[in-house]
Amino acid sequence: MIPIRYKSKNRYLFRLLSVSLGTLFTCALITSCSSAQPKLNGSLLFHNYSSYESWDGQLYLVDLPSQSKTNLSKNWPEIKHAINGSFSADGKYITFMASQTDVEDWDVFVTHWNGEFWEQPINLTGPNGKRDEDPKFSPKNLEIIYKEDGIVAITRFDKKIKYFQAGSMPYFMPNGRDFLFERSGDIFLNKNNEEIKMYSGPGLSSYYPITLNDKEFLYTRVQDSRHDAIMIGNVEGRKSSSLFFNNDQWDNSDPFPYENGKRYLFLVSGDYLVPKGGYNLVIADLKKKKIIDADLLIGTVNSDLEELGPNWSAHTYR
Repeated sequence: MIPIRYKSKNRYLFRLLSVSLGTLFTCALITSCSSAQPKLNGSLLFHNYSSYESWDGQLYLVDLPSQSKTNLSKNWPEIKHAINGSFSADGKYITFMASQTDVEDWDVFVTHWNGEFWEQPINLTGPNGKRDEDPKFSPKNLEIIYKEDGIVAITRFDKKIKYFQAGSMPYFMPNGRDFLFERSGDIFLNKNNEEIKMYSGPGLSSYYPITLNDKEFLYTRVQDSRHDAIMIGNVEGRKSSSLFFNNDQWDNSDPFPYENGKRYLFLVSGDYLVPKGGYNLVIADLKKKKIIDADLLIGTVNSDLEELGPNWSAHTYR
C-alpha cells in the first residue's frame, strides 16, 4: 500500500450531497457547531498539494492559540514541494523533505527559528540523486532519522551518517536511541540494534509509525476494505487496538498526538462529511469519541487540496 502522502483520491460522489447538507451533517455527525470547543496550545505543521506527482507541496505553520496560519514555503523560493515537517524537541528547528527548484530530487532540509522568522533552509543531504525522505527529529537532541533509498540512516547537522537496515518511515522512541520503522508492509522496532517485528493483525499492510510513549505507538493499517485505519500498537507484543473513528467507508491516517495523545489526536481523514474535498485535517477527541473538523477548532486549514502530515509542538512562534 502506498503511504498517504503519495495518494491523490478522486472526489467522493457523496460530496454532491454534502455540498447542500454539509453544514447540517458536519455539525450533527462530526461535532456540534454551537458547542464549546477546546482551546489548543502550541503550533501545528502540515502540508498540502494538488497531488504528490505535481511537485507543488506547501508547508504551513499554525499558531494554535491565535489560529494564525503561515505559509512557510512562500518565503523559500529555492525550494519546492516541501512536505512532512517535524519539529525539534527544543522547538528551534524544523526538518522536512523537499527538492531544490532546479531539480526533482528528494532531500532532507532543516530550517532554524531565529526568534523573528524561520531562516532559509539548509539542504543536509544533496542533491545526491537519492530519495532522502520522511525525516524526524530525535526527542533528545538535534539528531534526525530518515529514509534514504530504502536504507534507514541517522544524521547530525555535521552530516555524520550512520546507516541501519533497509526500511522506511523511521520514528524515534522516547529514549532517542531505539526507533520504529516500516518494511514490506510491517512495523518493526530496532531495539539495541536488534529488529523486533510488531503485531500486525487483520488487514493488508501497515505504515507510518508514530511514538506515543515508551510502550505505545500509533500507526496506519490498510484494512481488507483497502481503506486506512489508525491503530495503537504496543512494543511489548500485545495486540493492537483500533480507534473509534475507523471504518470501511473512507481513509483515516497520518496520526500525530496533541501533547501526550491521551485526549486529542491530529489526523487526516477522507470523511465525505468534511465539506472541502480530498483529504482533510481533523481532530479526534478520544474521551468524547468525537471527530472535529480542524477548521472549526484551529481556523481555516482545509481546502480542495490534499491536507496531510500533521506534526505538533508545544512551542509557539509569535
